[in-house]
Amino acid sequence: MWLVRAGRTGHQENAALEHNVVAIGWEELGDLSKIKDKDELIKLYESNYSELKARAISHKANQIWRFATEMEIGDYVVLPLKTEPVIAIGQVTGEYEFNTTIAEEVRHIRRVKWLTTDMPRTRLDQDLLYSLGAFMTVCRIQRNDAETRIPQALQRYINGVDLLSTPQNIDVDEEEIVDLEAIGRDQIRILIEREFAGHRLQDLVAAILKVEGFQPVVSPPGKDGGVDILAGKGVLGLEEPRICVQVKATASPAGIDVINSLLGVVSSYGATYGLVVSLGGFTKDARNKAKEQFFKVRLWDSDDLIEALLRVYDDLDEDMQASLPLKRAWVTVPAE
Repeated sequence: MWLVRAGRTGHQENAALEHNVVAIGWEELGDLSKIKDKDELIKLYESNYSELKARAISHKANQIWRFATEMEIGDYVVLPLKTEPVIAIGQVTGEYEFNTTIAEEVRHIRRVKWLTTDMPRTRLDQDLLYSLGAFMTVCRIQRNDAETRIPQALQRYINGVDLLSTPQNIDVDEEEIVDLEAIGRDQIRILIEREFAGHRLQDLVAAILKVEGFQPVVSPPGKDGGVDILAGKGVLGLEEPRICVQVKATASPAGIDVINSLLGVVSSYGATYGLVVSLGGFTKDARNKAKEQFFKVRLWDSDDLIEALLRVYDDLDEDMQASLPLKRAWVTVPAE
């Protein structure tokens, strides 16, 4: 099983998912199919990136070598998306290719069959998420029995078993450099799931909106008529913008039916726009519908919710902060 990233900012993700490939950068190296061994690859890399130190060159070349030669047909590949808090999982179906037809920065590829492109990160236990936090473009995932447990998690997701992640002991390699920001967000995500399960998630969203200057009214548990929170600006909450909020605390992605329902509610309540908050993210159809209704609806997946939480955290009341004890920290950003 392999971890393959699609660029530091995820700029290769759409091409990878659309064309059923995993890809790496370093397109300046050209076609690698005739490279005989790792030493030859290191020399080629050094000639193109002479400003790097020998250790860095060896480190990068090793990743490229694994991608081109060690990855085998049938192996699982895991692509953690940067643009959404989801994971794509597939199986390798082809040998290394140097392709010039997909996209400008997608040259070195392996063809894959995607088994899922939208599995929420919450489907994996924390120790497995830690394994996906390595600051490397390509690496083998073996720790914590990942080669068995990730396919099992995938199968549960495909079968519709609604299971959120649970804390696990983390087996850490002290020399491994990991993405602490991503790991921190995963820990916050798990904390939100635990402390704000079910109807309580509405209270968190309402608290965020209140700090943002809205006067939120939360619907009681039970049938809510398609709206969980009504919020407006002003002392009485009657001023614009006025919003209708639908909150989904399940691990399953919200579909287009949720968006359509909210749009109807926005119209009937005379709201300015609607907001859907879904811990499990959104299906592709739902995101496309929201894009069509850009000036009427907004979507918050778990990453967006965390971003909003961190933006207002210092101004939340003491009870809310006690439920979500967080501390701000600064870390350096390792070079790729």
